[in-house]
Amino acid sequence: MSEFFSYSFVQNALIASFLISICAGIIGSIVVSNKTVFLTGGVAHSAFGGVGVALYFGFNATLGASLAGVLMGLLMVYAVNKYKNRIDTFIAASWALGMAIGIILIDLTPGYGSDITSYLFGSIIAVAPSDIISIAVFDVVLLIFVFMYYQEILSIFYDSEFCTLKKLNVQIFNIIIFVLVSLGVVMSMGVAGLILVLSILSIPAYIATMFVSSLRSQMFLSWALSLLFMWIGFFVSYVYDLSIGACIVIASVLGMAIAILLKKLSYKLKL
Repeated sequence: MSEFFSYSFVQNALIASFLISICAGIIGSIVVSNKTVFLTGGVAHSAFGGVGVALYFGFNATLGASLAGVLMGLLMVYAVNKYKNRIDTFIAASWALGMAIGIILIDLTPGYGSDITSYLFGSIIAVAPSDIISIAVFDVVLLIFVFMYYQEILSIFYDSEFCTLKKLNVQIFNIIIFVLVSLGVVMSMGVAGLILVLSILSIPAYIATMFVSSLRSQMFLSWALSLLFMWIGFFVSYVYDLSIGACIVIASVLGMAIAILLKKLSYKLKL
């Protein structure tokens, strides 16, 4: 076992999973509490269009995905304000458009030889030190924002109209929150890929809602569960030579099933 931990790619993967779990815990709690989980799928698939653009023009794929994700987040802010009752339609359209653009540009990329499965299903064992630094910087920014404006975030989730009447700039906060969510989705894509990213963001946060009542506690418990599921998935994939992203998702779903059973059992014991 000590030899296993001596490999640099294993060390990088464990560090990256720890950092991503922080992002997933906070972002997941935000989207679950704000009931915008479907948005994460739209951002992830739109980000794939950014990956295609980056590969076609020859610059960093993570940068391309981040730019596309942020653009998607800003468009969603506009759609929520102008067409709130049709937001699911906008997300579905951007979902399909992002995938189409990504696939077409990858097809047109001259001499393209990269493996796009890492973008679709995740490849945390291939994470580079530069990616770890990027995730760490994002986590710091995210933690500072949540720490400084926790009460404002909580108030907006509870009653945005009342916050507007109290002269709180809800629009600016929504923009910042949507941009951070978009970047968090892109960061999480490195673990589970865009196809499975919904699970790593939503399942731990959903489990947390069953056992805690405050947003702060939900973020903390969601972080711990995200890390647990990622490490379980990582070790299972290593032992049985399976896809890491899929193993993480299965671990998350099994964890959710166990949590639901425990919740039902505790409820019956109280009766």
